[in-house]
Amino acid sequence: MTPRTRRRPTTAGRLGRVLLPALAPLVAATLLAPPASAEPVAPSATPSVTPSVTPSAGARTAAQARDEAAAAAVSVRAAVEQVQAAQRELGRSRAAVGSAVSASVQAQVEADRAGAAAQRSQALATQRVRSMYMDAGTDGARRGLALLSSAVAGGDPALTARVFSAVRRVDRVRVSSGREAARVSRERSEQADAGAAQAVASVRDVAAQVDRAQGALASAREQVAALEGEAARLQAEQDAAAAARLAAELAAAQAQAQAVSASVAGRAAGVHARAVPADYADLYVRAAATCAGMRPALLAAVGQVESGHGVNTGPSSAGAVGPMQFMPSTFAAYGVDGGGDGQVSAADPADAVFSAARYLCANGAGQGREAEAAAVFRYNHADWYVAMVQRVADELAGQGFGG
Repeated sequence: MTPRTRRRPTTAGRLGRVLLPALAPLVAATLLAPPASAEPVAPSATPSVTPSVTPSAGARTAAQARDEAAAAAVSVRAAVEQVQAAQRELGRSRAAVGSAVSASVQAQVEADRAGAAAQRSQALATQRVRSMYMDAGTDGARRGLALLSSAVAGGDPALTARVFSAVRRVDRVRVSSGREAARVSRERSEQADAGAAQAVASVRDVAAQVDRAQGALASAREQVAALEGEAARLQAEQDAAAAARLAAELAAAQAQAQAVSASVAGRAAGVHARAVPADYADLYVRAAATCAGMRPALLAAVGQVESGHGVNTGPSSAGAVGPMQFMPSTFAAYGVDGGGDGQVSAADPADAVFSAARYLCANGAGQGREAEAAAVFRYNHADWYVAMVQRVADELAGQGFGG
């Protein structure tokens, strides 16, 4: 009987059993973004992209939150590079799968061909032996040899037996060679199958790396956004707190100023006209005559309030000097030689009084009550001062000062 041989699976069947289980995860991996171009990363390297900066516990400043957000942004940029590198490696792995599967298919085809050739060699050898022993019976072998010897020159049975043995040896060598070739082809096919499976596994691993890297990148970006939002919130809180402190300080300062102003106004209300020294009285009258409509009592009132008619002429806390307490810059602009000695000095009574008349006149004094008040306000920016000067001037005028 013809020897039965074990049927080997087809190329498609073997590849299906090897590759289909590994290709299943690849279906999801192919949905990832297409790879960009740059340097590869090793398939075994798992990208680590989670930023090391985490929100600190407890209160912190907006500047600290901004610093943490900046550090997290640096980690995000590194994570983006890792994701791109993993995607590029994924692209290369996908290309390698195609080559590996193609090589596996080709190796399987060659293995099938070698196996079929081996089977044909075995079948031919068996057929030759069978033809030699075609006739059945106890002496079938002898008849087969006789039949073979008839085909050999000389018809010598011994020679025929040797030829038969030689044919059998050739057949065995052919069959053995065919089997060896088939074995080698099967090994190559199995190696190619393993390579294809490894390529698919590599794609699966890299796809998983890309997926993890993208997830970590999304988390890092969320953290940066949260830190930036917290920084903005903290800054707004700090700005609001600073504004509240400033408003409180301003309100306190205003209240203090109002209290001081009220206190000064109260004391100013108790100031009344005093007797004017003769030398200063003469200066006030003559200086007032240089400005049409100006009351001599106004100059006398200013002189009393500012220095007590030359009693206190030293520099004030603000730097004002002389009997009429001029600021140096103002006197430089309005100072005149009231004494006629060819010199102009804020410390000289005549120069100071005539310069005060010029300044007040330039700002409206002599043009009515309201203009006079405005001129006095320019002299000292305080309502209580204006009220005090005009009251003293009215009292002096009521006493007949200046005619």
